[in-house]
Amino acid sequence: MKAILSLAALLAASAHANDLATCQQIADNQNRLACYDQLAQPLAPMAVAPIAAPVALVAATITTPDQPVATAETFSQRWELSAQDKDGVFNIKPYQPVYILPVSWRKKVNNDPCSPNPLNCSHRGDQDYGKVEAKFQLSFKTKLVQDAFGSDVDVWGAYTQQSYWQAYDSQNSSPFRETDYQPELWATFPVQAGPEWLKLRMINLGAMHQSNGQTNPLSRSWNRLYASFGLTSGDLSVLIKPWWRVPEPASTDNNPDISDYVGRVETVVVYPWQNHVFSLTWRNNLKFSSNTPNRSNFQLEWAFPITGKLHGYVQAFNGWGDSLQNYNFHNSGAAIGVSLVDWR
Repeated sequence: MKAILSLAALLAASAHANDLATCQQIADNQNRLACYDQLAQPLAPMAVAPIAAPVALVAATITTPDQPVATAETFSQRWELSAQDKDGVFNIKPYQPVYILPVSWRKKVNNDPCSPNPLNCSHRGDQDYGKVEAKFQLSFKTKLVQDAFGSDVDVWGAYTQQSYWQAYDSQNSSPFRETDYQPELWATFPVQAGPEWLKLRMINLGAMHQSNGQTNPLSRSWNRLYASFGLTSGDLSVLIKPWWRVPEPASTDNNPDISDYVGRVETVVVYPWQNHVFSLTWRNNLKFSSNTPNRSNFQLEWAFPITGKLHGYVQAFNGWGDSLQNYNFHNSGAAIGVSLVDWR
């Protein structure tokens, strides 16, 4: 840029010198004086415009090689909250993480799952599950109704399946220890409330069913109605989901105290950093009396890039209710594998 301006100044000085010589050759005094007066006028701003404009255009198009490119899906895009993010109905999209964890280790093994209902205590002392197994999760959602009743409210459906597979127990034909199924239905209400450092972006009202597909004494199931509140702070997103369990008849309830263990509220915090994603899930039973102890479950997840949308995946948990069958069993563990979709 300095070189271009210096060249422009040199050309202007050269032109000025030529004009001065021309004035000196004028014989008439009055005309020669008028020529000198004309040369003494300041240069007009338009004299540098033809040079400055192309230089500014070139400078505006230059980008540095290490300039970050924002490719991560935003919170609004993920939940389709604004008009430009709406993507129609019946498009299958990721909901919760989709992963395969070939190595999933648990500190303790619950060989006798039991609940307070006497009909649902297995007493299976002959089963000896291993501490290392495989775990995988499938989860997807699709929009069923867009802009319901002429509003900006969308109706969604989702399905999540989580399986625990004793893949390394060849002596017992590598059985599936448990599979939990969770269909959901909810309505999303876009919101813009609060300060930029923690803005409420949506409210969901929904219902979910969760069961493990077993028969008694191993059957576990419950139904919930919930409201979830989605907040953002820059790239950080927070989803707070309190719920209410739909009551069941005492005679057929195979996990009557599940809310005291699995909890009554869930908070999920997700933070994408470059191509990494960190997530913390916390569930709590909201009990603080001596009659019912306060119980929680913490799960930490980290997805890191491998190639394309394939990510390495690390998961660790500690607390109650890592699965439906173990809803009242305290445990901790860790797992490693791969994530198959960009679920941010």
